[in-house]
Amino acid sequence: MCFFVAVQASMATEADTVICAGGEALPEADARKSLTDASCAEAPETVADTLSVKDSSMRTVTRTFKKEYSIFFRINRWNIDTAFMDNGATIRRMNKEIDSLLSDGTITADSIDIESAASPDGGNAFNIWLSKKRGLSTLDMLRRHYPDIDPEIMFIDPMGEDWSTFRKVVYEDENIPSRDELIALMESDMDNDAKEKELRRMNTAFRYILKHHIYLMRSSSVTFNVSEPMVMIGYVGRAPGDRLETAPGTILSRPAVPQRPETKKMILAARTNLLVPALNVGLEVPVGNRWSVGTDYYFPWIWPSEKNRWCMEMLSLNIEGRYWFGKDRKEEDRLTGHSVGVYAGGGYYDFEFDWKGRQGEYVTAGVDYKYALPLGRKKRVRMEFLLGIGYLHSWVRPYEVPVEYGPLIRNPQELRVNWFGPTKMAVSISVPIYAKTKIKGGER
Repeated sequence: MCFFVAVQASMATEADTVICAGGEALPEADARKSLTDASCAEAPETVADTLSVKDSSMRTVTRTFKKEYSIFFRINRWNIDTAFMDNGATIRRMNKEIDSLLSDGTITADSIDIESAASPDGGNAFNIWLSKKRGLSTLDMLRRHYPDIDPEIMFIDPMGEDWSTFRKVVYEDENIPSRDELIALMESDMDNDAKEKELRRMNTAFRYILKHHIYLMRSSSVTFNVSEPMVMIGYVGRAPGDRLETAPGTILSRPAVPQRPETKKMILAARTNLLVPALNVGLEVPVGNRWSVGTDYYFPWIWPSEKNRWCMEMLSLNIEGRYWFGKDRKEEDRLTGHSVGVYAGGGYYDFEFDWKGRQGEYVTAGVDYKYALPLGRKKRVRMEFLLGIGYLHSWVRPYEVPVEYGPLIRNPQELRVNWFGPTKMAVSISVPIYAKTKIKGGER
């Protein structure tokens, strides 16, 4: 015996299952119909905590459904090309829909099945290998976009040549030339290579299929099998055959969505080079777990009061891109460890000592190595050690100052300096800056 008020399905393709009090599973349509039977009574939907009856029961049931997507490949290729067919739109739609489902907090991915295939217009052994490569390429894409999903529930089924889709288009497209002969070929006991040879002899039919249908067989089909727990609140009679004692409030509902916990995500790090203390600032932004981009601005502008005898002025800006080494780097590993980078920059300078000085501009570019070491138990500060080697070109204008605070007497001949060697050095303190974010999908 059962009592149930059906919940409207949120997706047309989802299959809802209703568990009656007796333990049987009914399709939603049958459950709705059963509400008029003697064994089930209908009641309006209200909130669960308003119930007031003699006997009640609560159980959690699971609703399962699938979401399917198809990605297509160019001939003899296994890399995913978002510009081919509707791949770009399909992948964006898949990511949007699955991200939305998993962010619900109650819906979980039970498994992800990847069925990859090749078209039957090449050698069978090659096509088996090609379908495996397409499956692995699709798996790699999913792992990168869904790092929070356990990779152990992702499965690849490389089917080799997709003769099932071939058979389907032959049966469905009545305009295919020599269609009866193709059907006979499909139903024959020939092996795949023999079928392909016969297919190529049917030149007109083969060219028609190449033009209109063959892309359907160069694909990966991705199926997300997901489930959602549902709480059934119902009322059971005291003896078999008794009509249910009902009251307003019987519903099938989702359990309360847990509050998604917050976590901190690094958005950038601020740093200063201790070799030029308090006279420079740098910023570095992580791009994923292995890459980063950064910039440094130096502005030492020192004029001691000792009669204008010496000075140090400099304005400099550098930009860099960096790759961080390390196997299985995680989010907490960002901007730590060993890395190599490329940099470019330039600036202006004026250095004077004992009444003689040089002014000029420079540009530089090169490669560098950096090691970043987290400090302390909470690792809120990092110490960075960097050395760069590259090329520097400078336009130099020597000058003299004959009297205190007097005018500069410049050498009319401008010098040009070219240098290859160490051009960058830093021992820096870096402080990561975090932003609060909610964990995708909440607590599981």
